Amino acid sequence: MAAGAAQQAYKRTQERPPQGAPKKQNMPEKKNGSLKEKLHDIPRAAGIAIMLVMLVLALFAGNFRALQNATPKDFIRQGDVKSIVEDRIDAAMNVASVADRLGLGEVQTLYNAAQALEEAKTAREISRADQQLTAAVSNFTAMELEGEDARSMMRAADGFAEMGSFLRQEARAYNEKAEKAEKLYDSLPTRFLLPQPDMYEGI
Repeated sequence: MAAGAAQQAYKRTQERPPQGAPKKQNMPEKKNGSLKEKLHDIPRAAGIAIMLVMLVLALFAGNFRALQNATPKDFIRQGDVKSIVEDRIDAAMNVASVADRLGLGEVQTLYNAAQALEEAKTAREISRADQQLTAAVSNFTAMELEGEDARSMMRAADGFAEMGSFLRQEARAYNEKAEKAEKLYDSLPTRFLLPQPDMYEGI
């Protein structure tokens, strides 16, 4: 009897956990996972949206670089354009001087048109300002004059016309390059976000 009771007591002691045994604790989860794990945790819809944004940005950057490479430099910096524009303005001022000296009418419109051409920068701006200046000059060069007055006006008008011919030559050369950029622009899917190539009008 005593042996049986001792054996049962021994079994009970073996089944009990040791008094000093540490209890199992839940291990803390890692706060910083790998990039792959973080991307895996992103909801599918958000992941698709991010990929679409990245695709659009890459497409825009590629289209922008392609258009930039195809677009010619600013018209005012082409060849002799800057000096031609300056000479054309000077010729227009000679017409204004003759007209003012002869009292042919109000020349302020001509001065305003010349100032607009001087301030123009792009091909489109220069072409429009030059058309206005041409119209203002023609108001005086078309007048019937005699003697030295007629010769003075003719010299001023000839200088203005010569510079206009040189300007149109530069404009045609520029537009040949700009037209290629225009065709590329029309074919780009992101063209609505890009600046349209500059063109010289009226030639």
